[in-house]
Amino acid sequence: MELNDKETKVYEIIEKVINGELTRKEAMFELNKSRQQIYRLINVYNSKGKSGFIHGNRGNIPHNKKNASIIEELEQLYLNEYYDYNLEAFYDELTENKKYKDKYDISYSSLHMHFLNDDIISPIAHKETIKLYNEKMNKAINNKEDVQEEKVELFQSRQIAFEKAHIRRSSNMYAFGQEVQMDASPKMWFGNVVTHLHLSVDKGTKKVLCGWFEYEEITRAYFILLFNTIINYGIPKRIKTDNRTTFSNQENKVDTTQFGRICMDLGIELITTSIPTAKANVERENRTFKNRLIAELRHGGITDLDEANRYLNEMFIPKMNKKFSYEIDKRTSMMKQNNYSEQELNLIISERTIRIIDNASSIKFENKYYVPVDNNTGEVISYIKKTECLVILTYNAELWCKIENNFYKLVEIEDRNATMKKEIDNNKPTERKKVIPPKNHPWRKNMLLR
Repeated sequence: MELNDKETKVYEIIEKVINGELTRKEAMFELNKSRQQIYRLINVYNSKGKSGFIHGNRGNIPHNKKNASIIEELEQLYLNEYYDYNLEAFYDELTENKKYKDKYDISYSSLHMHFLNDDIISPIAHKETIKLYNEKMNKAINNKEDVQEEKVELFQSRQIAFEKAHIRRSSNMYAFGQEVQMDASPKMWFGNVVTHLHLSVDKGTKKVLCGWFEYEEITRAYFILLFNTIINYGIPKRIKTDNRTTFSNQENKVDTTQFGRICMDLGIELITTSIPTAKANVERENRTFKNRLIAELRHGGITDLDEANRYLNEMFIPKMNKKFSYEIDKRTSMMKQNNYSEQELNLIISERTIRIIDNASSIKFENKYYVPVDNNTGEVISYIKKTECLVILTYNAELWCKIENNFYKLVEIEDRNATMKKEIDNNKPTERKKVIPPKNHPWRKNMLLR
């Protein structure tokens, strides 16, 4: 058995020490070994000769070496079904999915090493890895080497902009509930249409409190985030968002918006900012979700908005929180306990507008007419004309109103132009009233003069 380059170098230097061409100290620096190791190598040279420098495990099969067929199966599984997963997410799927858990017994480091050796890299690989991978694959394609078709397709898909993952660190400066960050990210998350993913993330624990898909970034989606956060965790001390008109207007006045008014009613401090790094936690979650959620929705065949919201909140967010977030420390938690019932929250988390009662004791809202009705008796409540009415569109899309500190339900009525027309008897002949002008009328004056 021949020596490899590294073993040959060690042998030659020890030989020079034996022949007096190098000192032991010089050999220590050349080989980066201790004095005791140099003495041991000299003894090996004297007792075994050149063959003693061959590594003892050369030619032996490691006991933990994975079968080549298993590695090939995993590679084909990744290339055909999980090609847009990063390698860590793919490994999570192997260890958590009952379908694969018992079939493939492999460590992440072993999986990563074999994939890298076979030119299969993660969508979020480091820049240096991407550079070497691109050079190798371009050279193979240009030289028309025999490259597996799936690997060529993978290489082409990796040419898009690679986004490097952020390192997650716990923050001892913030407690749970001290600051909740909200934001929306537009992306083609599923299907062939752009949707907006709204997220609320706790800064202290890095926990995603709620998520919601909508076709546009709308105020109602943020109502859903707030409602579910309060129901599931409690009332946060502070909420930080961007400067969109949902949260602030008129020179950054947050108390003039619907969301700002709700935060004031609940005792939440609302802060808005135009600097993305000021709400870095939710921005990082957006990136993490892009790296994982798009692939999982595609793999699950989800193209419907309601189905995507169900998968997001019931499957994906709990899995991400279990993997990346930190435990809630109840001793330092600043999340206030929710003492409101769901019916009370329905009225608080709502859109409110001012309307005026007209002479028919009704109000006009979104081109429809409504009358206030007692919720217990069903009796229509009448108020005089020009009485101020606060219209409340609740969280669960019910219409209520507040008049003189009393709450009533609003019931739609028919178009009053149709209901208030006078009944006309078509069978009765109409009589035209004869009009005789007065004596001083210009027409009579002219006639008299003639």
